[in-house]
Amino acid sequence: MHGMPLKTRRSVGSTAAASVATELANSALLAAGAVLDQPAIVGPDQTWTWRQVHQASIEFSKRLRHATAVCNLCTSRATFLVTWLAALRSHTLLVLPPSGGDADLAGVLRSTSDPVIVADGSQPIHPSWRSSAECLVCPPIRQRSEASTEDLAWQPDWDCTAILLYTSGSTRAPEPQAKTLLHLARGAQVLGERMAREIAGGLTAVRRIACSVPPQHMFGIEASVMLSLVHAIPVQEGRPLLPADVQQALRGSPGTAWVATPLHLRGLVQSGEVLSDCSVVLASTMPLTQQLARQAEDLIGAPVLEIYGSTETGVLAMRRPAREAAWEPVSGVRVESVSDGTLAYGSHFQSPARVADQIEIDTPASFRLLGRSSDMIKIGGRRASLAGLNLLLQDLPGLEDGVLYLPTTTNPTERLCLIYCGPALDRADVERWLRTRVDPAFLPRTFIRVDKLPRSESGKLPRHALDALFAARQRGAKPPATGGKT
Repeated sequence: MHGMPLKTRRSVGSTAAASVATELANSALLAAGAVLDQPAIVGPDQTWTWRQVHQASIEFSKRLRHATAVCNLCTSRATFLVTWLAALRSHTLLVLPPSGGDADLAGVLRSTSDPVIVADGSQPIHPSWRSSAECLVCPPIRQRSEASTEDLAWQPDWDCTAILLYTSGSTRAPEPQAKTLLHLARGAQVLGERMAREIAGGLTAVRRIACSVPPQHMFGIEASVMLSLVHAIPVQEGRPLLPADVQQALRGSPGTAWVATPLHLRGLVQSGEVLSDCSVVLASTMPLTQQLARQAEDLIGAPVLEIYGSTETGVLAMRRPAREAAWEPVSGVRVESVSDGTLAYGSHFQSPARVADQIEIDTPASFRLLGRSSDMIKIGGRRASLAGLNLLLQDLPGLEDGVLYLPTTTNPTERLCLIYCGPALDRADVERWLRTRVDPAFLPRTFIRVDKLPRSESGKLPRHALDALFAARQRGAKPPATGGKT
């Protein structure tokens, strides 16, 4: 992790930290007495109050005193939150590896002297981990006794590095990104402020959060952990993935905000499932087409809001793609187009931050995404954005899930490959549909049908996973070159 120290020095505080501490004095994050007995995590079998969450975090923090870093692999919303607050209270850096795989964890464990891995009952601990780190289990069990408001009171180190997240690795190797609690809290404030403008009745109309993305990634921690802590909104236990699961999670809970990816929305549209009791959808991690957004809104009966941001910055802008193509920066954010991407300025991240996406400024309050310079491909003398082609691919009739992929080879005439899963596609039908929308140079030459695309838990496709899939395919039987189902 580039020599980054994992145990950080306590800061003396800043004007910004003092300001946010005052603003959040009555928040669930700081265990304010006014919210302690309100629901925090709502499950089918038990409900945690904020008092119970904070009490459990105090008890668990006693087991972290010696740790230099805590890898939080908990899948339960309750135990993830307890472990997160325990790390904050014990001034221990929380590390969220890009995945729970052995290779990703090994890099984290090698970089610190006393790491601890925390899992819950649904996340088995691999025996090989114990040779490099202490492994603890934080079961989702509430404390029987209840601590007093005075016992739970605390003040965090706002300016110290509190968490280390990793970029997705969709274009290159995952890179660590350090964030302070001040950055995360500010991000939740501006996200809540923008949501309030888009929801009838404001943010108070959101009475619960149901989240289909894991809390170990920036979108998940921002929209389901920090948004909940800062605004005292309870979170539904679990991670509904299938449309029927989402319907079950929302049923009987009016005013629920659903945190999802475009893949979840596409699954919903393909199923035709009508959702009830949803007040708003927050979508991110990959581009969302206007057609899909409109179809989803018809089934949900609530606005679908798309977040533009990054692991480096958190939320930068928002739009309602069913109605608008341009993005509006959230409060306090300013973006500037530069030759190699975009510079973003704001108070909830290390500013300025460089983002690889190219933008076009429409007005001082709106911009359009043009794609990334590194995303541009050239085939047969023609240029196109690979992300743009894949965005178009989302509307391909009959496609369950797929991606256009350009292999990295020495072949100067290399062509695109369509990697997909689901029912077999007819090559002639695919080419006929694409020819009316893209230059013939970008028609895929190779079709590879797989059981499942190697998407991460946040829905992204790491480049190295696609490279490995393509290489494995090349070592085996080649797909048919023309005609028929592929």
